[in-house]
Amino acid sequence: GYVLRRVLRRATRFGMLLGIKDYFLNEVAERVIDGYCGFYPEIKNKKDTINKNIKEEEKKFLQTLKEGLKLLNIKIAELKNLNKEYLDPQDSFRLYETYGFPVELTLEILNENGFKLDLKKFNKYQEKHSEKSRSKSSFDKNIDFNLDLYKKISPDLKTEFSCYEKSNINSKIISIFEVSGDGKLMQVDKLNEGKHGEILLDKTPFYGEKGGEIGDRGIIKSGGLSLFEVNDTQVPIEGIITHRGIVKKGIINLMDDVFAEVDILFRRNISKNHTSTHILHWALRTVFGKNVSQAGSFVSDERFRFDYKVDSVPSSENIDEVEKLVNDKIMRNDIVRCFETTKEYADELGAISLFNEKYGKFVRVVEIDDYSRELCGGIHVKRTGEIGLLKIISESSIGANIRRIEAQTGIFAFNYLNSGLNILKDIASYFASDISGLFEKMKNLNESEKKLEEENTLMKIKMLKKDIISSNKEVFAKNESGGILAYDFTSSGLNEGLDIKTMGAIQDEIAGDYVEKSMFILFSNIINNKPIILMQCSRDLADKGIDCAALAKEAGKMLKGGGGGKLQFAQVGGSDPEAVGDAVSFIKNKVFRIINKKQ
Repeated sequence: GYVLRRVLRRATRFGMLLGIKDYFLNEVAERVIDGYCGFYPEIKNKKDTINKNIKEEEKKFLQTLKEGLKLLNIKIAELKNLNKEYLDPQDSFRLYETYGFPVELTLEILNENGFKLDLKKFNKYQEKHSEKSRSKSSFDKNIDFNLDLYKKISPDLKTEFSCYEKSNINSKIISIFEVSGDGKLMQVDKLNEGKHGEILLDKTPFYGEKGGEIGDRGIIKSGGLSLFEVNDTQVPIEGIITHRGIVKKGIINLMDDVFAEVDILFRRNISKNHTSTHILHWALRTVFGKNVSQAGSFVSDERFRFDYKVDSVPSSENIDEVEKLVNDKIMRNDIVRCFETTKEYADELGAISLFNEKYGKFVRVVEIDDYSRELCGGIHVKRTGEIGLLKIISESSIGANIRRIEAQTGIFAFNYLNSGLNILKDIASYFASDISGLFEKMKNLNESEKKLEEENTLMKIKMLKKDIISSNKEVFAKNESGGILAYDFTSSGLNEGLDIKTMGAIQDEIAGDYVEKSMFILFSNIINNKPIILMQCSRDLADKGIDCAALAKEAGKMLKGGGGGKLQFAQVGGSDPEAVGDAVSFIKNKVFRIINKKQ
């Protein structure tokens, strides 16, 4: 849900401010599960699902943060240069709409940097944008642009639609439009060679885009004299079917008798994908239950997209099962029947309809064998075997409880699988292996790489320890009053690739090796342009009044970030790398005063 997502995203961002580079929220979840599973056993039973959901949310938000922060940092720099106090609501809305950047997060970051956002203005801007989106036609810009013209001609011009029965037909041109440079249409009597325009026919075999299915392509020709190439077919308003394209040969004239022919291969590929959406819908309801419902679709010749509402998050095994069910139905070569009937009878048959669609008294039902019945006006295959093959390319979340499947069928699915196989062959050849042994080869290489990384890290820790101790000889020369062992990792040539975890390991090793020493260890670094400070003190210094957690909180403010920890150990992270030197000096001075005061 929305609130839980906000909590997770805030936690992710604070982790980043503390210098945590990797995913970490599942480690927090583990603690929660361990502590609460005695009272709520279901969280232990659903541990894998919980971890998967948290990991996915963390992964998505880290990408959102990465892209959004770039833009926000640019805007903050502009505000500083222009000496302004408020961020433009248009910029905050762009962060929200384009990058999924929560406005609450924008507010937090602005406040941390001393700037503001007028929420009232932001809300007004958002409301205005929403109204504009609602008022837009569902068709493309050209149709929206010329809607008044279509409405004006619609009472006099109607097209008889016959694409279900035929793919070509003799017809007559009843209206011609030429497209100007700015996209406006102008009604003309003829269209010369090379000109872009739109043609209306008294009857057509072309299917106009609707219901998620793209429009047909093909040709309109008049004898051997003229040829108009149809690149798209649209239904701007009810009753008007417009054929868009370019004159390839001769001159197209009003009232010409023409031969209209659909690109049948293009249509067949579309029909394979459209019928596949119906079988996929059935398969999803079979695997996840009847509560699954379609939330949208897009059907082209090369692929299709199917959006659906579901309560649970599908596993990869679930999607594999769905894909197998669809391909089983394709192999069975089930019959696909399309017929018109009354809406009432379609409901009695159990035909599925889209909740946001408006239906008249009569509807068209697409029925596949005895398992799928849906109301649909699109183009379909005669039998499922014509589809050949279906391959799911991706499955992802696109909103709260709304997910998206993208898939390919027929020759496009074959090409997709074949290209993947060729990539595997190339990789196997590169590693002097065959495909069957590739996984084991890659596994061994990965393990070898990890081993080398571990050895390299251990060697780096050893060398850094030596350098740290060498540059802090005075701390080890005395013990009676305690000393500060400080080290700036940015000054070391071994700093490349170093993370906060390794810094902490070095600190722990030094503290362990010199457990008898009265010592305050202070490390600083800049990782990914973010300042990091780690501190640790011996038990005797903690008894004298040194509180690492309290010091971390104060230093965190200086770094425009935060800090925390325990009495003897704490860490600080922030967003201002230039302030790290001042923060280190502040901690040193505080520690010196406490040590000297307690002598």
